Amino acid sequence: MQFINRLSRWALSGPRAWLSIIFVVFIVLLFVYQSLVSPADNNPKDYVLPSSIGVSNKENITSPQVSSNTDEDNNYDSLVTTDPLQNVEKVTASIPSIEYVIKSGDTLARIFARLGLSRDALYSVLEADQEYLVLEPLLPNDKFTFQLDENGDLLEITRRIDISKSVSYVQHDGGGFSYKENIKPITYTQKAVHSKIVGNFYLSAKKAGLSDTNILIINDVLKGRVNFRKDLRANDAFDFVIKSGSIDGVKVGEDQLEALEITVKGQTYSAFLHSDGRFYDLDGNSLTPALLRWPTRKHYRISSPFNPNRLHPITGHPAPHNGVDLATPTGTEVLATGDGVVTRIATHKYAGKYIVIDYTGPYGSRFLHLSKILVKKGQKVKRGQVIALSGNTGRTTGAHLHYELHIRGRPVNPMTAEIPTTQSIPKKDREEYDKNVKRWILLMIKAQVEYEDVAGVQSDSPAELESTLD
Repeated sequence: MQFINRLSRWALSGPRAWLSIIFVVFIVLLFVYQSLVSPADNNPKDYVLPSSIGVSNKENITSPQVSSNTDEDNNYDSLVTTDPLQNVEKVTASIPSIEYVIKSGDTLARIFARLGLSRDALYSVLEADQEYLVLEPLLPNDKFTFQLDENGDLLEITRRIDISKSVSYVQHDGGGFSYKENIKPITYTQKAVHSKIVGNFYLSAKKAGLSDTNILIINDVLKGRVNFRKDLRANDAFDFVIKSGSIDGVKVGEDQLEALEITVKGQTYSAFLHSDGRFYDLDGNSLTPALLRWPTRKHYRISSPFNPNRLHPITGHPAPHNGVDLATPTGTEVLATGDGVVTRIATHKYAGKYIVIDYTGPYGSRFLHLSKILVKKGQKVKRGQVIALSGNTGRTTGAHLHYELHIRGRPVNPMTAEIPTTQSIPKKDREEYDKNVKRWILLMIKAQVEYEDVAGVQSDSPAELESTLD
């Protein structure tokens, strides 16, 4: 009795009471748990799955016992060797595509990091872009599309240049990227305009529909013959023909000036565009200076020639060389090879410091791996002007100048391409040129007649005026 009283006082007083309660609750929970997970029919292989996972309480799934070869095990083997998705319609997941609109302050490196793309992919794309330089500079509202694989790795990057053109870099088997163009056909139309000077030539030309670019071309073409500030008078007439491009009714690019006539102090001056991108007068004499063949005063050794079909020595995939490398020592003076405007000055991981110049007509050039740039973006340059010093910037194996010549946006061999080095229309092109001139003059005559009809001025009919051209 005394022992029971002592045990009662120990179990029910103070902290001992709580320990006792916890112990009892633990024993109860352990018993409940064992009753829930105990084997059915004392068979250690059979377990009942709760109905909450979508299987009826009356249905059992047996788990195989590796050491047993019973018929039950064989039945299970036949069950698990059947594809559980064989009766499910298979859907091929589409490859992720991300459209990205450039914002102010964006760089390719930041965009790749933001999209979770690797630095190796960025460098591979920049390496492929070295020969084209189309991905930069980034401009706000430019559109890029990133095509990814199922692992989120880059397969293709596309930049929309305009409604007619986009360019892509597509991953090839070697892991690098190849250049691809996507171009939509453009529909061209011609329009002739007749107008007169009111105030000054610039304002009159703008009112007639000429762009700043075309007004600048007119000034460059005729500046040796006409002083646009002093010679022009009110009511002096001018005519021009422009060519416009469109895709599905949407305008593409700027209007191209094809023909011009302007009367100053009773003298008419004409300029007509030839297929070489230069302007000539009625007699076929050049109104724009020719291009230089070499971008340096001295003809340096060509260390790497122009080769658009060059293959990468390791991957075997296309890795074109879109210019010529001249073995120039660092600090060699680099010359503009024509009259034009500096449109880009930049630094590229692989191209180094470089300059892009657009010349009058369809010509342009690029100068890569420079050590010092001596011009600014937007600056007008003359043929033979020193624009930079050659160097060894970017990824190179030694000091040299990489020089490119482009015609209508496509690289050509600057050492062999047919460029305007003569001062008149070649005999073989004269028939084509005269035919185009006649057509443009007729268009301008018709525009003049329409202008005078609106103004109530009597004039000869277009047919009568056309007969004077024969």
